[in-house]
Amino acid sequence: MPSVFSTARTCHFIAILCLFLLSTGCTLSRMARKAERGQKITVQPQVLIVRGDQVPVEVGAQLPRDLLRKDYRYGIRIYYKADKGVEEHVGSLGFDFGNYLYEDGKPTMQSSFSFPYTPSKITGNLMAQGVVSDAKGRKKYTKAKVLAPGILTTPHLIQTIHAPAYVPEVFKNEAPGPISFPIFFDQGLATLRHGYGTNLQLLEEFIKSNQKTRKISILATHSPDATETNARNLAARRAQAVERFIKQKIETEVYNNTVSDIKFNLKTIQKNWDAFLGRVQNSALPEDQVQQILDIVNGQGSFEEKEKQLQELPAYEYLEMYVYPVLRYTKVTVDYVPNLRRDYEIYLLSKKIVENRANADALNAEEMQYAASLTPLLAEKRKIYESAVETYMNWQSLNNLGMVFYEQAQKELKPKVKSALLASAALNLKYAAHRKPTAQQFYNLAVAHHQRGDALEALQAYDYAVRIGGPLPILQQVFTDKAALELSVGQYDDAAGSLAYAGPSYAAQFNRMLLYFLKENYEGAAGFGEKLLQEFPEDANTHYLMAVIGARTQKEPLLTEHLKLAIKAKPTLAAKAIDDLEFKNYHKSEAFANALKP
Repeated sequence: MPSVFSTARTCHFIAILCLFLLSTGCTLSRMARKAERGQKITVQPQVLIVRGDQVPVEVGAQLPRDLLRKDYRYGIRIYYKADKGVEEHVGSLGFDFGNYLYEDGKPTMQSSFSFPYTPSKITGNLMAQGVVSDAKGRKKYTKAKVLAPGILTTPHLIQTIHAPAYVPEVFKNEAPGPISFPIFFDQGLATLRHGYGTNLQLLEEFIKSNQKTRKISILATHSPDATETNARNLAARRAQAVERFIKQKIETEVYNNTVSDIKFNLKTIQKNWDAFLGRVQNSALPEDQVQQILDIVNGQGSFEEKEKQLQELPAYEYLEMYVYPVLRYTKVTVDYVPNLRRDYEIYLLSKKIVENRANADALNAEEMQYAASLTPLLAEKRKIYESAVETYMNWQSLNNLGMVFYEQAQKELKPKVKSALLASAALNLKYAAHRKPTAQQFYNLAVAHHQRGDALEALQAYDYAVRIGGPLPILQQVFTDKAALELSVGQYDDAAGSLAYAGPSYAAQFNRMLLYFLKENYEGAAGFGEKLLQEFPEDANTHYLMAVIGARTQKEPLLTEHLKLAIKAKPTLAAKAIDDLEFKNYHKSEAFANALKP
């Protein structure tokens, strides 16, 4: 039987424990109340706005003095609560030692977050809630606070062209002309390398294809900048490097040709403006800047003096980025005799190859590519191109296989399946672009990355397409879609630079209007909108954006007029307008109601 003393000691211990637990709970509650009263939480932007498929936000917080205590932790959880009650964690501010600074003697910290956008999140609230916890995991929460209401989706009005292309099926049952390969070099060097856009792999694959070759001509040149022009015999050394590479491949890896049977012709062009002028006139530079360049090159002075004059032009940055790099090349022209086959043979053999009833090399790569053009079914095209790629890995089949995946993605409704198809498209288009670096090839690749949401990869491919140069219509497509991507990720200054070369297409004009709007130059945006409507008077997107400008500038007649015309041109915009926070202040107004009337 326990003694009176032991019973008293037990009761004393329980009393101390209860007092401790009570004091701990009181401490947590006091800290939560103090934080709730004294903390300051700020958010930028104050109205969330979508960028691409993400919603970026920056949250800062400052706590009351002496709130933070040893053995207690304070943090602020940031979450988005949609109207339907679904909560999504966005991030947290953890006031742990080393994470924060003191401003005016108060613990202060700031952090940037982003969360994925979906249409269900248009209406809702970005929320913040403080959490106090002790070493044993007990917690107290502050009252949740609304930081920002809903998400603006106006940037999703961005227009793109997105017109990737198949390699044209030009196979004919006759001998083609000579084939050419431009081999690109790094600045000031005559060293061959396999890699991004050098084109060397394409030449190597052709040599290994064992086409009977009669003559190979090698023409080498350099860019006008001082690093290239001052390098001794640079063009000649580039030509010799390519000649050695070709001869070594023929001697070690080819059975249908010998070096002694092929006539080699080497030629160099040094300090010559012809190739440069061709690139400039085939660039996206405005006509007045092209004329400034022509005046210098066709004027008086030495080669070096003219290049120094070019450095003073506003277009020189464009020349350095997009023109000079593609003048550091050696052009290899091969005169060969192809193996010819009839159309019906090609078709029958391609079917047998796909069905594993004939050897994969029964047709060459060009014939397999041609065979794919004989069927309208994407699934069948895909099998033929996959067989061609597996056997030959040539750039034409890689590009067109990528385009098949791209077309299948456009018809797919399931997001995960669509993303997987675009990933396959990008992979094949990447291989094609590396084997045949042209503006069109890298544009194809950029569009696939762009649609999949790989912004960095897309921007790199768009940029490389411009560097290579090409027909003006293609370059203007590149700059238009590059600007659209830059707008969507919030790189407004870069977008302005791209739009300067984007040309007069509808997408380029609309995106100029949207750029001014996003930079809050509403007067300028409205001016672009009025000009655009003169050319496209029934364009729903322009009318809708003009209505948003009316809301932003509190011009109800402008809002009513253009929202009514937008809905007339595209009735589904009525539902969008009802949810759109741009019109939140007008949802109960007569002007907004009139705009929705049929």
